[in-house]
Amino acid sequence: MRLNKAVLTIFFVSVSLSGFSKANAETDTITTLSEVTISASPVHDHQAFEVPSQIDRLTASDKLVRDSGSLGQVLEAIPGVNNMSAGAQSGKPVIRGLTGNRVKVLSNGQSTDYQAYGTRHLPNTDSYLAESIEVIRGPQSVLYGSEALGGVVNLIQAPIPYNQSVQGEIATEYKSNNQETMLGAKVGVGSEQFGLTAGVVKRTGSDFTVPNVSIANPASLGGAPNDQPLFVGKVPFTNFDNQSANIGVGYQTDWGMVELRHTQWRSKQNYLGVEEVNGQFEALASGQKLQNDETQLKTEFELGNDWVLKPTWTHTRNAREASHDLPYETMAQDKGTEGYLDLLVNRDDIKLALEHPEIGGFQGEIGLETTEKTQVLRSGHLTPTADVSKRALYLFEEADYGKWLVQFGTRYDWHTTQVPLGGNNQHFVDLGLFNERNNQREFEVMTGSLGATYRLDPQWSLAANVARGFRAPTIFELYAGGEHSGVQAYQIGNPDLKAETALNTDLSLRWQTSKTQMAATVYQNWIDHYIYLANTGRERVSESGNLIPEMKTQQTDAMIRGFEFSLKQQIDQAWSTDFALELIEGVDTQNHQYLPLMPANNLRVNVHYQPVDFVGLQKQKVSLGLKLAASKDAVGSYEPFSQYDNMPFGRASTQAYALWDLRYQSEFRLDKQKLQLSASVENLFDTAYVDFLDTYKGYTLGQGRNFKLSIRLGF
Repeated sequence: MRLNKAVLTIFFVSVSLSGFSKANAETDTITTLSEVTISASPVHDHQAFEVPSQIDRLTASDKLVRDSGSLGQVLEAIPGVNNMSAGAQSGKPVIRGLTGNRVKVLSNGQSTDYQAYGTRHLPNTDSYLAESIEVIRGPQSVLYGSEALGGVVNLIQAPIPYNQSVQGEIATEYKSNNQETMLGAKVGVGSEQFGLTAGVVKRTGSDFTVPNVSIANPASLGGAPNDQPLFVGKVPFTNFDNQSANIGVGYQTDWGMVELRHTQWRSKQNYLGVEEVNGQFEALASGQKLQNDETQLKTEFELGNDWVLKPTWTHTRNAREASHDLPYETMAQDKGTEGYLDLLVNRDDIKLALEHPEIGGFQGEIGLETTEKTQVLRSGHLTPTADVSKRALYLFEEADYGKWLVQFGTRYDWHTTQVPLGGNNQHFVDLGLFNERNNQREFEVMTGSLGATYRLDPQWSLAANVARGFRAPTIFELYAGGEHSGVQAYQIGNPDLKAETALNTDLSLRWQTSKTQMAATVYQNWIDHYIYLANTGRERVSESGNLIPEMKTQQTDAMIRGFEFSLKQQIDQAWSTDFALELIEGVDTQNHQYLPLMPANNLRVNVHYQPVDFVGLQKQKVSLGLKLAASKDAVGSYEPFSQYDNMPFGRASTQAYALWDLRYQSEFRLDKQKLQLSASVENLFDTAYVDFLDTYKGYTLGQGRNFKLSIRLGF
């Protein structure tokens, strides 16, 4: 694993600073750090430092600063989390090198489905509507099943507001880089037994901009390799228009509670591609229209003697429409043609969980889960009509023995995937992608986990985990066969894939005082039958007549290992600092090469100054942040976007970079109202850079300087 000298220098300076602050803290009267309460356990709330798993929670003012239409961007400051991005609105979290269908995105603890088979497919959510976001790093298959091989992201909406008068907020944001505007509102009201909460948000953004540096010129077909970008300044076809709304109602009484929520997310977005016209490369639009409707029913019944029955049901309807060569503004003219992708997914998740009282020192939950998913290909040729059925039994237990907190669990899953022959699937059958021999696949897997935290003393603790995770291949990985316009590639599935199974271990040393929060974690994750898309070296003719690379789903054995270090230090009443270091390496152990799409080693450092209250301004904070990322080489044809290392523009391998941010936060009281303000300058020096996980690195740079203003008015 490589880390440049600048990263190492900042790391040792930060360690020295934390040691200096510790030596002087005893003589100062200081502001203390708040403990972080998490809800990741199904039976107890805990402090994050108490549980064996590595968990972070984003809430309150920290979430205000980070809120964005890109979930990956919101979470990328968390140790071990990175952002696989495609512009300002599209980004999904990468946890310890894993993303997509290996990271489970939950809504209020319940399953979602956003057709996450592409590198640019974003979770169908807006962080503004969540009151908090929890990130659990490492396999969580025991509680959450197949898609939780790498970790879990749980977006938690505001609780049903029982016994509350009318309260809410009005919100707005502006970002200068892409003239993005956001308007939002939340409200809640309740009586002793009934409660109602609702929210709405709309985001609209124009094309984002990058620094005006030299471009690849001429960028002509057959030209010599050149890593300069094809597009600078305003980057075409990166605009979007998103809106989301939710509503929740609840009833509680002595026997338990019933809550019903509905959330709708709608998005129109463009993605940038390139096409060759008369030997020259030009911008090509790929429009998408997405809609996700999610209905959740959550109930709890008190059965007496601390037994609790917890049935839940989630229905998800996810519609995806995509064009090969038209922006979303005009793509409707191609609707119904073979070049227009129209996919509809309906999914029902039912869980029946029984929480039991303490038995032999352990308290826990046993559950039964079922999932029925139907995917219908209404037009297009990317992925077929198919049905997926899942069944699972699980057991989770935890016990607190003085200095020990122990958690363990086990789970057994049955998955069946079936694609019909004929109909809209005839295209795939004619190409020989599947037939009556392999159009149905069944997977059965047992998983388990064991974790423990040992409190060495009131300040120090040691946490360890060992977990077996799994992931069944998706419909797309098994049976895809068509042009994927969002990444300009022809992608082919593999109906003979095996389920991924993983064995993960991690060990964490933690230190927590009123002034310091520190965690150092090492982990290693062995994944058998690791599924990936690889360039075959062949090319296909796209719907628009251009040559695009062919990619096929393959399997290997893999190992991902890494080190995470985070520290928050309150130096004195006004000054504090925090930093997060990540070192990560992914290896294809069968072929003795690195894994594709692994994040670069990185370090984030922030210094905060909190001045005294001034003219009604309270809780002021000025922050200066630095992100350092190491250089990273693509792993040849094995890597998506690897062709750009040999193109006359763009790049697949990236250089080290440093980005500075400047932020200001405060609150202002207006009688009974509270005004929250956040102003920031991202990429302060308008640095020209390319991030390794930026899927636009083939044509352009990372976003340039961005002024962001966020205002929340509570009432």
